[in-house]
Amino acid sequence: MQTRNLLYVAGLVLLVSLHAFAEMAVTFYGGAGCVGGSCALVESGGTRILIDCGTMYGDETVSTNAQTFSGFGFPPKSVEHIIITHAHQDHSGRVPEIVRAGFNGTIWMTPPTKTLLGITWRSQLVYDDSIKREWRWTAKTRSRKGGRRRPAHWRRDCEWAEKIAAHNLMKFTGTRSELDAYVARNSATGVNLYACQFCLDREVEDLMWHVRTVPFGEKREIGPISVTFRPVKHIPGAAAVYLGDGTTTLAFSGDLGTLRSHFVKEIEPARKVDALFIESTYGDSSRGSTAETAAEYARFRVDVGSAVRSGGIAWVPAFALDRTQRVLFEIQRGRESGEIPTNAPVYMLSSSARDLTRAYLANPDWFDVDIASTSNLFSRCKTSFKPSVRKPHGAVLLTTSGMVNAGSSLHLLPELVTNEAVRVCLVGYQSPGSYGYLLRKGTKELRIGKRARPVRCTVSNYHCFSGHGDAKDNDAWLANNRDSRIYLIHGDPDNLNARRKGLSERLGCTAEVVEPFKRYVFPQTSR
Repeated sequence: MQTRNLLYVAGLVLLVSLHAFAEMAVTFYGGAGCVGGSCALVESGGTRILIDCGTMYGDETVSTNAQTFSGFGFPPKSVEHIIITHAHQDHSGRVPEIVRAGFNGTIWMTPPTKTLLGITWRSQLVYDDSIKREWRWTAKTRSRKGGRRRPAHWRRDCEWAEKIAAHNLMKFTGTRSELDAYVARNSATGVNLYACQFCLDREVEDLMWHVRTVPFGEKREIGPISVTFRPVKHIPGAAAVYLGDGTTTLAFSGDLGTLRSHFVKEIEPARKVDALFIESTYGDSSRGSTAETAAEYARFRVDVGSAVRSGGIAWVPAFALDRTQRVLFEIQRGRESGEIPTNAPVYMLSSSARDLTRAYLANPDWFDVDIASTSNLFSRCKTSFKPSVRKPHGAVLLTTSGMVNAGSSLHLLPELVTNEAVRVCLVGYQSPGSYGYLLRKGTKELRIGKRARPVRCTVSNYHCFSGHGDAKDNDAWLANNRDSRIYLIHGDPDNLNARRKGLSERLGCTAEVVEPFKRYVFPQTSR
């Protein structure tokens, strides 16, 4: 009995000792020293959690050893949980890829984020170019129903692909863009292919099988770590993530919202933590006072109205998620004020943008303000557009992508950029090298494919639509953590260093710019 008691006491001492020396380690495999690809690995007590798993922007890269791990800087199968801060692709876009690479754990997010990702992942999978697939489709059909359009199937369990007669079956193995190029080269096939809805449904279902939701403010235990989401209002569902292991508390900001947005009235400051990882997209700059922001919104409405009244096209390339909805809200404000003619047609070409807008309108509790007035305008938006057809009263055109390097924006670019009656309204971040970036810089000629085209359109730029907080917004969010350890992420090197300097000079905060692949261990005994 005495021996058993001694063993019990020794076991308790060991557990206490292990707890005393428990530590959390954080390593960034994206989002450190760059804007895109947010991805941080948190390790504690044998549990490995990924905070975000996003795509890179432009020429940004992952790690030099990424090819060793299926395109990641770590073994995907070794990760047990993924926490998604919000639904933008630079924070969630590589989830389908990591699942294919062997991740088989749980993906945690807020309920609005799940709703939005159900739409954005679906759109992303349609054009997914990160994997080669065996595509199958019907060569020809006796029925004229559907014309030349044919569904392209890729899943082995697709019941519709199994119904294709052997003599009518076409096959091709490659990426989606390689498939499109193959069909274009072999025009004799006489078909236009689109993604099979059955295959797409199954792909989304496979992703959603991993997803579990956590409402704002509720705590979940993941191994030795407690996890809590708190709203930051960058987009619906956007959250800062708080982690604690009983010894150390950490917070990851995700992307912070801004009071410049018409959808946001207040953003609560971060809770007190030991260490905080905060985005620095805009560095230490100010995006304008309340009056300046209001003036810029007004300039947008006036510019759009002027283009439309002159019989031209106000072209707004915008991200499908959140940016399109903010623009639509502002167009409605312009129509109500008389700045934008109410008889001018509005074209919204992206099906995912339309689905996301429906989600916005169906969930008014996501916002601090009533956005119902946008519903009537949205219901009348047109879904097809031909630039060669003259619009008698002018028109507003909303397309994706916002950087003019993909989707309908890229498809329409050759005709619209050479048209003097077009005003391009850039409302979002433009990655260096993208067509949107070149237009914003004032280039006089764009090389699109093999042809150089003169830029005859008018180009305007607007900062007011950004969902990111500027230095003032982010300072307010840091109010309770000025003496905490502050780590700067999600920004280019110049903005990160400017932010570090500004925090030191203005608030007396000691901040460190995070290095990619460096292991940060907590608790730390000295600053």
